[in-house]
Amino acid sequence: MKKLLIFLALMTFATMQANVVYVATDGSDSAAGTIDQPMATLPAAYKKISSGDTICFRGGTYMITDDQVMKKDNTYAYVFALEKAGTTSKRTCVMGYPGERPVFDFSGMQLDGKYRFSAFYLGANYLHLRNFDIIGVPVRIKGHTQSECVSARKGSHCIVENIAMHDGMAIGYYQTAGSDNLVLNCDAYNNYDAYSEGEYGGNVDGFGIHVQKTTETGNVIRYCRAWRNSDDGFDLINNKAPAEFDHCWAFYNGYRPTDDAKNTTTFQSAGDGNGFKAGGYGMSAGTTKCPEVCPQNYVHHCVAYRNKAHGLYSNHHLGGCRWEYNSSWMNRSNYNMVNRKSNEEAVDVPGYGHILKNNVSFTFTDSSKGGHLINCDAAQCTIENNTFAPAETAVMVTADMFVSTDPAMLFAPRDADGNLPEMTFLRGKAGSQLAQRQMGWAWGGTDDTAIHAFPDAKHHSDSSFYSLNGIQVPSDALEKGIYIHQGRTIVVKLR
Repeated sequence: MKKLLIFLALMTFATMQANVVYVATDGSDSAAGTIDQPMATLPAAYKKISSGDTICFRGGTYMITDDQVMKKDNTYAYVFALEKAGTTSKRTCVMGYPGERPVFDFSGMQLDGKYRFSAFYLGANYLHLRNFDIIGVPVRIKGHTQSECVSARKGSHCIVENIAMHDGMAIGYYQTAGSDNLVLNCDAYNNYDAYSEGEYGGNVDGFGIHVQKTTETGNVIRYCRAWRNSDDGFDLINNKAPAEFDHCWAFYNGYRPTDDAKNTTTFQSAGDGNGFKAGGYGMSAGTTKCPEVCPQNYVHHCVAYRNKAHGLYSNHHLGGCRWEYNSSWMNRSNYNMVNRKSNEEAVDVPGYGHILKNNVSFTFTDSSKGGHLINCDAAQCTIENNTFAPAETAVMVTADMFVSTDPAMLFAPRDADGNLPEMTFLRGKAGSQLAQRQMGWAWGGTDDTAIHAFPDAKHHSDSSFYSLNGIQVPSDALEKGIYIHQGRTIVVKLR
């Protein structure tokens, strides 16, 4: 995978530098919040910052307690309610100290069983979370409910980067409002609600975007992984504006976690278990929540492996989605394009309006109802250069066409900057038809990377670096691209 080398041309815009408040496990909330006198909790540190400032956590485990909850309503306890907006040039940041990894443990929270939990709540524009773990987020309500590790309900232009959300009962990332948010290099795994609704675990996805306004566009989940979540890996149900899954991996979803997060032999069924659920508004009788123009969601350069249900799934959507350069193996069916007949008619019909290009399907697990591609009306879709369709150019895929079929690569650790591990799993071998015709996840796109941070050894005033729009810059524009971070100009070049 290509890396982006970022060279800093230091500028003397002292007025643009953000205030930084430090927090450590051995700190005190009565301390000054300097690197030598850190505070102890996020709520106390939050009172010290203004728009565009940074809270920087030293490594270690932070045990979160009920008295740290910053905001409540009738339904939710927003534990860390982040509502101080940043700006385009100075984001308000919560980050882990460079080279260290803070862990926020919410498992001890109770609140008398009255609330859903939102561990980190994005309630303003231009926020940035970076470089920490969220674990143990609980569910304390017996009926239909959910909790979330990170929720975006108001904020736009936010970045959630290099966050691991795991070993709890909550959804990883959950968004219901906001535009132009980027979730980058995050992992959600081993999440299962073992408390509500008879321990079914059917409302715990890895990542979900479910915005309710057609104008809330530009939301992207990029270079993220979801595994061993008890419901779906990635979910766009009831989403009313186009969203994008880019270079993401979904594997072993729909099962209860085991003691070993990398266990690949023990499977206890839980929720739906789709890898990428890219739309849909339900199948209840009568009209749906679908807007007048159904959004065309975009799933590309993604990998779906051994999910309980479908690898890539349109979920009764009321229009077509774009599916390009994906690889799917060992799901019940690898590509299921089923659509709902109309807004008024709750009838399943073969998929219409979909675009499928350069996708790979290897074997699937359900010999009676599954398939490489099911529930698709080819005459009403654009289907080009996939291993499974159109029939006249289809490829009989065999294991020797891949560089590797070892799924252990999916679990490999990220690098120091949070980038996905280098992977040859399901990559077409040189000389194979997969490589020659550029099919599957490894082809047809420019690699993006982490929003790198090179902290100053003395000042530690910067939290991270990002492009002006927070998303991928085409390779032909990289040489002339200008990036900004808190008063510094950043030049980006390909290595």
